[in-house]
Amino acid sequence: MILKFFRKKDNSVKIQKYDEEIKRLEQEDFSSLYNQDISYHNYGYVHTFRTISDGLRLQNVKQFSAGILAGFWISLAYVGAILASYSLGGDAWASLGKIVFSAVFAIVIVLISFLGGGFVTAHMWYNRTMFKGVERWTVFMKACGLVYLGNIIGMFIVVIIFQLSGTMTGEGNLIWEYFLHNFIEKKLYNVGHVMIAGFGLSALTSKIILQAVLWTFMSAILCNFLVCLATQGSKSTKGNAVASMIMYLFILFYFAIGGYQHCVANWFIAWMIITNAILAYQQIDNNLVWIFLLINILPSILGNWVGALIIGYFMGIFNKEFDALLVKEAKLRFLREEVLRLKSK
Repeated sequence: MILKFFRKKDNSVKIQKYDEEIKRLEQEDFSSLYNQDISYHNYGYVHTFRTISDGLRLQNVKQFSAGILAGFWISLAYVGAILASYSLGGDAWASLGKIVFSAVFAIVIVLISFLGGGFVTAHMWYNRTMFKGVERWTVFMKACGLVYLGNIIGMFIVVIIFQLSGTMTGEGNLIWEYFLHNFIEKKLYNVGHVMIAGFGLSALTSKIILQAVLWTFMSAILCNFLVCLATQGSKSTKGNAVASMIMYLFILFYFAIGGYQHCVANWFIAWMIITNAILAYQQIDNNLVWIFLLINILPSILGNWVGALIIGYFMGIFNKEFDALLVKEAKLRFLREEVLRLKSK
């Protein structure tokens, strides 16, 4: 009873404090944020901010299903890109194969744009803003977690169906060999070379492991530079669908051809390794399962997060006048929601 009394008293103090800040923020002029005639880069920044901010408030099931859909699309794009690049055949066509893979893979963004879906890496664009108190961290992390879980499950569904289709066991296992050396091995750098060559865990030195983790982390930073730019760039076109697609395709092509580490896309490779270990289609070291998760997926998550933080910071400086207003507008909405939440207790 006494605790309840003090809790209510504490809430009333918070509500009073929030109400005062709400009144102050309501005096701000936010009209420039709704101006269609601002420059393209400002327009893209404003609308990316708003889109992600609104996305954090979607129902849990919608966030989760958006993640699943994006997982579907990126897995299907991966399958098509792998088979297209493999069809060119041999190391003699390796350079062209990489271009073909990147071009086909980039089409995933068209599916997401017209059919829906969401990546956790796009949500990360907003992480810098969270340090300014515009939303509760629990809300942001829950949204990221639901979308990412959806991404992972969506990719698993497609991968298990793809594996059971027998495609990877065709042509005398040549497709699997192509995938093994050009994707699994390359994503793990020297760790992949050691494991796939059959040298075993004992051949993995601390230098090889730390080098792979560092390279993955740095590559993931560059990756989310491009992913965040793709998200913002598509909004900069002021609703022109064709221009948005061109912007998306060019930036995603750069991302794919660079082979950068993406904590969502890399789950396709992770699930291929895991399902292969379960189905025992091909003889590979099953230690690759946990090695890939620890040496690739975890550093990719951290690198993607840092990449979004860095690019978001500089984009915020470049769009300073609009960023300040967006933060205040988001803070106003957050405080109003907090007051309602506290009053309902």
